[in-house]
Amino acid sequence: MFGLVSVNSVEIKYPTKDNNNQYAYSFPGGNHATSVVEGVGMFLFALYHVAIIIVLINMLIAMMSHSFEDIQVSLHARHRTTVVLNNQRLV
Repeated sequence: MFGLVSVNSVEIKYPTKDNNNQYAYSFPGGNHATSVVEGVGMFLFALYHVAIIIVLINMLIAMMSHSFEDIQVSLHARHRTTVVLNNQRLV
């Protein structure tokens, strides 16, 4: 899931700009017209990865908690059975 898509593997075709346009080279991060969109895309890509990591860690914690509860219930039932059997031997 993580690291399977390289950012460099995405091919971006930039539109041509007029040289006489006053806003032609005023875009941050580069001299092409789509640098703002590219920056937003990179931010959303990073935000997606952070959100997925948080969700996966949350799922791991939930699964471990469920397993711990199952073990506790099983141990409690085993302990009750042992106490009952010991009491019957004493009688």
